[in-house]
Amino acid sequence: MSWISTLTPLHWALFSLIPIGIILLYFLKLRREAVEVPSTFLWKKTIEDLHVNSLLQRLRRSILLFLQLLIVALAAFAMLRPGVRGETSSQGRLVFLIDTSASMQTTDVDDDANRFERAKRLVSERIEAMSDSETAMLVSFSDRAEVLQSFTSDRNRLRDALARAEVTNRPTDVLGALKAADGLANPRRTSEAGDVNDVQVADAMPADLLLYSDGGFQTVTEFDLGNLTPTYIPIGSGDVTNLAITAFSAERNIEKPEQVQIFATVLNLGTGQASATATLTLDDELLDASSVDLPVGEQAGLSFSIESEEAISLKLALDIKDNLAIDNVAYAALTPMRNVSVLVVTPGNTPLEMALSTSKAGKICQSEFVPPEFMATDSYKQRSEAGNDDLIIYDRCSPETMPRTNTFFIGALPSNKVSNTDGTTNDAWKWKSEPSGVALIDMDRTHPLMRYLELFSLLIFQGRSVEGPAGSTELLGADIGPMLTIAPRDGYQDLVLGFELISSDADGATQTNTNWYAERSWPVFILNVLRYLAGAAEVSGAPSYTPGDTVRLRVESAISNVDVQRLGDKTTSIPVGPSGVTEIVETDSPGNYRVKSGERIVDMFSINLFNRSESTIAATESIELGYESVEGKVAGVEKRQEYWRWLLLGMLAILATEWWVFGRRVG
Repeated sequence: MSWISTLTPLHWALFSLIPIGIILLYFLKLRREAVEVPSTFLWKKTIEDLHVNSLLQRLRRSILLFLQLLIVALAAFAMLRPGVRGETSSQGRLVFLIDTSASMQTTDVDDDANRFERAKRLVSERIEAMSDSETAMLVSFSDRAEVLQSFTSDRNRLRDALARAEVTNRPTDVLGALKAADGLANPRRTSEAGDVNDVQVADAMPADLLLYSDGGFQTVTEFDLGNLTPTYIPIGSGDVTNLAITAFSAERNIEKPEQVQIFATVLNLGTGQASATATLTLDDELLDASSVDLPVGEQAGLSFSIESEEAISLKLALDIKDNLAIDNVAYAALTPMRNVSVLVVTPGNTPLEMALSTSKAGKICQSEFVPPEFMATDSYKQRSEAGNDDLIIYDRCSPETMPRTNTFFIGALPSNKVSNTDGTTNDAWKWKSEPSGVALIDMDRTHPLMRYLELFSLLIFQGRSVEGPAGSTELLGADIGPMLTIAPRDGYQDLVLGFELISSDADGATQTNTNWYAERSWPVFILNVLRYLAGAAEVSGAPSYTPGDTVRLRVESAISNVDVQRLGDKTTSIPVGPSGVTEIVETDSPGNYRVKSGERIVDMFSINLFNRSESTIAATESIELGYESVEGKVAGVEKRQEYWRWLLLGMLAILATEWWVFGRRVG
């Protein structure tokens, strides 16, 4: 038998006054007024009673007093919550890990709204079954872990923490939650093993790790459980139905920007064949529909074509009621058509002028050519500090201070002076070799700048290898070292080409340094530069992020704040940094988001799940944790049998008996 007090010591002290008061009432004797009535002289004993003047009388046996004291005693026992709990294998410390990822919204459980609600109920039952000597902590996890309650034996705190837990739309990463539990059970040392000063910072405290999840996370092998004893409670069924949209995008045709191509992928990640109708809507107006009928594990590609020159918000929805609803809807957006602004600082470069004046380049950019002397003017300084241009190309020249925009250097290095918040200088960019002949040997074909390029037939008469700052990426390699390198800079990117297109001889006469300008790859490369560095690709299709991601956008530095709105929700105002960079963190809800300055749309992005692991919702029977396989255990908690309800019923029965006895005495 164990007891759980529901009152504090002060409340018990006040409660103890109740039986004392009842007993005192039976000691009290009423004072009677002397009234002469002739008939009373016939009763001598009664007359003698009238002469008693004492306040208290001797306590006599009374069934009413006994029943009232019994009622108070039963109430006291009920508030102590007596109960019996069976034997358990608990080590005294419990770590509850509850999965709050998107897959926990699956509706394949009986008697609960979804898997997450089932997990909360099971955790609640285990909290109620805790003994007085047990302590527990509660950790929720999706793509990040959150300690909702540190170790405590107070059930009320654990209940409140559990009530705060909410299911999310995010993917799953259990490693962070395991590390939170690992900090208690496996304390670290002050230094490496073998050091004479090495001491244990805390005593190891073994704990039971109770993991409530559907198992939809990566295998965790590089983790040592140590003093943690894992128990996996699988939530959900292995027989599910789920069609998922795993990809959805829209982009404009570069040659005909008013034409919009839309692509989507639908995948059957359930355990049986499923069919549905995919409907495409534009700002809630139905545009098109297509049917899909897929066996298990198969996918279907969908494509649509529309015409629009304005900013549009697209939505693709599957008309099916399966076990997971969040991946039945996907979002995509397009910003309105606009040209990017490119400033070219050059003493003269005909191949560059020709590449920027092609019909395709002319549709996506407005270019302006100025001589190097222009960099000494106030107009240039204001222009570079304000970041008015989307891209500045420096041909055989370099500015004194780097501008607040992306740059492309041809045959020159960026300045060591940076125009950022701290104003520091560094020797980030260097030439690694002296001028010499160049033979290209390697290329990063995965980078957007290098798409559709074939460069190994180029003739380069003279060039120098480039050494970039920390975080730089080599895009084109030669026998003498990196020849094309890109590196980040305070929210911007700098691209450096190690050879000139046009050079000057000893007499100052202009001569060609490469045959690249005569190859078809040259205008293609310039288009890639415009799309990637100048941001022309961004105007053709809004990017998509995962729920919970931090969206980092660069807007005009002249804008002090922007309004961010998920379509259908309220608008949130977010400040813009001095370099035109803003970060948006409230991205938990899928949908299309618009970033506006006043009434003008400056950017758009979408939030979608697009996570095959989360959409694979069949619950796993076992998981891999810390080099061992943990089999799923049927969730069953040996509940504590409490008797306070029976005590209250007995108290009510005795109270009814007391009223019956009192009624008979009065009658």
